[in-house]
Amino acid sequence: MKKLRILVTNDDGVSVGLQALADAVSNQGHEVFIATTANHSSGSSKSISFRTKYKLVELFGRYSAVIVDSTPATAVGVVLDSFDKSFDFILSGVNSGPNLGLWDVLSSGTVGAVLEAAIRGFKGIAVSLVARAWSDYKNFDYDVYYRAARVAVGILEKLSEAKWEAPLLNVNVPAWTLRGVAVAILEQGMHTEVYTCHQDECDMSRWTLEQAYSCVTPGSDVCLVKEGYATVTPLSFISTVKTEWLTKILIG
Repeated sequence: MKKLRILVTNDDGVSVGLQALADAVSNQGHEVFIATTANHSSGSSKSISFRTKYKLVELFGRYSAVIVDSTPATAVGVVLDSFDKSFDFILSGVNSGPNLGLWDVLSSGTVGAVLEAAIRGFKGIAVSLVARAWSDYKNFDYDVYYRAARVAVGILEKLSEAKWEAPLLNVNVPAWTLRGVAVAILEQGMHTEVYTCHQDECDMSRWTLEQAYSCVTPGSDVCLVKEGYATVTPLSFISTVKTEWLTKILIG
C-alpha cells in the first residue's frame, strides 16, 4: 500500500499512549505529525478556544509536533488551519480509558479531536484502551498501548483506499485479551453511575467496566468489548431528525 501521512493526536497530552500510536504509524512506514495539548484534556469533547498559545517542538526524539495550551479539537484545528493540510487521515489516542457508548462518545476529547478534522473533510479513527477498572491503568506499560495502537493502524490500512460511509470510526481495544476485531453499534444505555460525591467533592474515577458500563443492546460496543473483542463503531455527524412534526405543531 502507499505511504500515508497521518496527523496523530490525543486528549492525554504528551503520554505513553500518544507515543505508542505515533510509533505504530511510523513503524509501518507512514509519516507522522503530532497535534496535542499541554495538559490532560479528557472529557473536553469538541470544545475549542478562540485564542490559544502553541509551541512547535520535537516529541519522543523523532516527531514534529504542535502543542497547544487548549483542547484536542483546538490542537487539530490549529494544525489543519494554519500549518498543514496535507494529511491522508487522522488518528487519535491511544486513550487511557474507554470511549464506549453514547455518553462517552459525546464527552470524549479523543473523539472530539477527530470530529474537528472530520468537519474539515478528513476521515479518521479514535482509539481507546479499555481496562477492567480505572485502577488498572497505572500498571500498563508501553507494550499494552502499542498493541492497541497496532489494531487501529491495521484497521486504517485496510480502509485506506476504501470509500468510507462515515467520517469517524471509534475503536475500543480490551487490555486483558483480544479475541478479534468486531464491527459494533453504539450502546445507547446510560452508565449505571457516573459521579460519586463525598463531602464537598465529586469524581468519576473509581469505576469498573462491569459496574459503569451496561450491556443493554446485543452487538453494541460495550457488549462486544466485554466479550474480549476490539470494536469498531462508525460515527456520523449529529444531524437534525425529521422536522414535519414540529412544523405541524408550531406553524400549522
